Amino acid sequence: MSYATRADIEAIYGARHLETLVPADVDMDVAVANAIVSAQAMIDPYLRKRYVLPITVPTPAILKQCAIDIACWQLAPAADRLSEEIEKRAKLRLAFLKDVAQGNAEIVELTPVPGSGGGGDVTSGGGAAFSAEPRRWSGSGE
Repeated sequence: MSYATRADIEAIYGARHLETLVPADVDMDVAVANAIVSAQAMIDPYLRKRYVLPITVPTPAILKQCAIDIACWQLAPAADRLSEEIEKRAKLRLAFLKDVAQGNAEIVELTPVPGSGGGGDVTSGGGAAFSAEPRRWSGSGE
């Protein structure tokens, strides 16, 4: 499953946006498809640390936006087509993904990897899991 499509990009930024990113002598469909595949290849290592892949639910909106912004960044490598805004959006999405990988942000629609800290257990950096159980004594010495 792809995290985004050309139609997703056009729905947010418009078809004209893509025309400004892709040179006229390049096949638009091929370029966009390749950029989306590359974006997903950049995203998956961050997700793999905390979530089961491949994703079996509809793509969460935040993940779709990450794929769109990273794909647009990939489409505009030339200085004449790479705007500060495109670069800023991509870096913002990559920072979010880094936070996800480090456990500082989450994507609630995704299934956590067992033992990754989801479901109420606390996982230390060493991989040990801890959970609290109620006390079995009253504390009165009986």
